[in-house]
Amino acid sequence: MSEILLAGASGLIGSKLIEKIKQKNYRIVLLSTQKNKCINEETLFWDPQNGIFPDIDLNRFSACYNFCGAGIFDENFTNERKLILKESRVKPIEFLLKNFKLQNVLVPSFISASASGYYPNVCLNELNEDSTLGQGYISELVEKWEQAAHAFKPQAQNLAIVRIGIVLSAQGGFLKKLTAPMRFYAGAVPGSGKQMCSWVHIDDLCDLFIYLFENKLSGTFNGVAPKAESIEKISQQAAKLIHRPILLPNIPSFILRLIFGKERHELLLCDQNISSDKIQKLGFKFTFKTSGDALKNLLTNGKD
Repeated sequence: MSEILLAGASGLIGSKLIEKIKQKNYRIVLLSTQKNKCINEETLFWDPQNGIFPDIDLNRFSACYNFCGAGIFDENFTNERKLILKESRVKPIEFLLKNFKLQNVLVPSFISASASGYYPNVCLNELNEDSTLGQGYISELVEKWEQAAHAFKPQAQNLAIVRIGIVLSAQGGFLKKLTAPMRFYAGAVPGSGKQMCSWVHIDDLCDLFIYLFENKLSGTFNGVAPKAESIEKISQQAAKLIHRPILLPNIPSFILRLIFGKERHELLLCDQNISSDKIQKLGFKFTFKTSGDALKNLLTNGKD
């Protein structure tokens, strides 16, 4: 039976991935920086910032997943916050690599999360994995994140990076933030509403991460659904499903900048049409190909 090591899996995506991995009867070991959660052999304490790693044989694992990283949208981008955002992504990968090297272990698959923020924030052309790096802080942050992951290559038979788009989940994240004001008749579309949103249903995203491991794939892949949609249409679809009209006018860009600051307001106005052709050509099939299908599943069932 395959055993899988997961680092930084306490968030929205990691929690769902754990559920799906267990359904496949793989064994899991979680690395957590929260001591109070380390109550059994399945969850082990580690502290990359202070060099603390559990006493485990890394030869046991068929794959190592990395989801470490502080939330991009959680706080204002002060210099201190920017340092946290970088170190919370880079240092855990470096520390994992150090320990695999110390044990002279070549892991069969190392699979790391990344983000669609790698690409230009606004782009009229379809973006694929070979598209150019964007400009600005977010793209620079994601580039450093991916550079740290690529450094793992000597210790991994297969190395995959997933540039994750906007994740749709009933449990939180983007969709909860979008629909919460709508439920109080205070919903509004950011910016012009015409900006393209490269989204993905959380089930498909987690299935993609498992597919990379089970098929021993290497490379960089976009974790987005086959068809991007405008944020206006996604908002309208969500409002219809929860039976709430969007009564307020669109929120102008300058208002968003005043509220969220330069970098975070740019995230809200991101206009990217990102392709998932690469992973589809390797045989991966999306269950939710349109935003309408994804939202109906999440907002009608109330869970994912």
